[in-house]
Amino acid sequence: MDVKERIQEKATELFMRFGVKSITMDEIASQLGVSKKTIYQYFADKEELVQSMIDRKLQASREECMRVVGSGENAIHEEFLNQDNFLEHLRTLNPVAIHDMEKFHPEAFKKVNCHRHTFMRGIVEKNLQKGIAEGLYRPEIRIDILSRARVDAIHLNLHADFYSEVSFSLADLQQELFIHYLYGIASPEGNKLIHRYLKERQQKPVVPVTPPIGQTGS
Repeated sequence: MDVKERIQEKATELFMRFGVKSITMDEIASQLGVSKKTIYQYFADKEELVQSMIDRKLQASREECMRVVGSGENAIHEEFLNQDNFLEHLRTLNPVAIHDMEKFHPEAFKKVNCHRHTFMRGIVEKNLQKGIAEGLYRPEIRIDILSRARVDAIHLNLHADFYSEVSFSLADLQQELFIHYLYGIASPEGNKLIHRYLKERQQKPVVPVTPPIGQTGS
């Protein structure tokens, strides 16, 4: 791994864990054991570093989603695989990072929104179409409405106004909404598969994902 990649990786780790605002270039340099001057050889300022982090995270998200689409047994299985990946992502995400980007780095946040409204919504639309064709989702569902509602619900629950007022974890929240969403669109045949995949996951060891939403880590 070259120096630029090390800087990107460490900055991403710190931003996601503690939020963007609280992490300075000095802190990143200290964590890496390099001078701040070294960081500025690769990134003009913190804004450029944040933009770089977002570009890398969104590219990784696209690649992972496409991998899942190609490996799922069916539309419902794809949704469970995507949810598994999302819950794994939440293990290293402090919601404050989302709030900080929205407030202090609007250009970077625009990229997140564009990804959500184009790529992610497109993935959901294709999954809904596939599930209907497979007989696993109800044929009368409104794909245009549900695709938007699904991606917007995920972001809404990461917003500061929401998570600061509740005591349960982000993982529990997202999992509950995910199950509610699936049961809402599934056909009787799809319900059987949901039961099956839920049972399989209940048999796996429980791994802590995030602290309660009101906690921001230390």
